[in-house]
Amino acid sequence: MAALEDVKLLLGITDADMDEKLNLIIFNAEKQVLAYLPEGTDPVPEPLQYIVTELAIVRFNRIGNEGMSSYSQEGESITYGDDIAPYLSAIQAWLSTQEKNNRGVVRFI
Repeated sequence: MAALEDVKLLLGITDADMDEKLNLIIFNAEKQVLAYLPEGTDPVPEPLQYIVTELAIVRFNRIGNEGMSSYSQEGESITYGDDIAPYLSAIQAWLSTQEKNNRGVVRFI
């Protein structure tokens, strides 16, 4: 699975101790992206695969902070937004290219 290697590289993980957890996070990220694609689309198309990687990294970094929208401690403040929101325009752009490719041509003789 290329996504697993990409996520591990970006997180600086070199051993296989976290593979099971990372595979589950990647699986859930794929399902999150597929929820915005037409029914029956599976797997995530290659041009959108980077979104799965990015979402997996964000999710991994939030382990232990599930459900929190913000966190403050001793002057440090962290605010969590909607994970997929920054990628919705990329998903929509990909969808629009697919709609254009699916248009047929009718010719009358």
